[in-house]
Amino acid sequence: MALLALAAGCGDSGGDTIEVSLADLPCQMQSAQGIWESAPLPPITDEQCLWFLFRANNTYVFEHPLERVPFEVTGYIAFNSNGTASTIASGNAFLVDAADDSTITLRNGQNQDFWLRLVLE
Repeated sequence: MALLALAAGCGDSGGDTIEVSLADLPCQMQSAQGIWESAPLPPITDEQCLWFLFRANNTYVFEHPLERVPFEVTGYIAFNSNGTASTIASGNAFLVDAADDSTITLRNGQNQDFWLRLVLE
């Protein structure tokens, strides 16, 4: 019976799907080398450049300007909006569901909110 209850809890938690446009990320930037960042690394001095609130159990469709499918997707998560004490995201905290030449779909499968910085190459 415990195994059955555990298995039932492993599925999709049914959160919302949220579209995130480039306009929603005022400090996003793309380098000449084609690397796109949703926000800068700390220290962050401009409040509008705080990291993106990556809510628990939600799916996010991020617009990106690469005009190609990213070959590398890196997420950094923190408990602070300014990104201090961040770590590279992994496991259910940062699930890549899909990618194309204009969007990437990510899911936070944890029951924990994080602040996210997204880097695409």
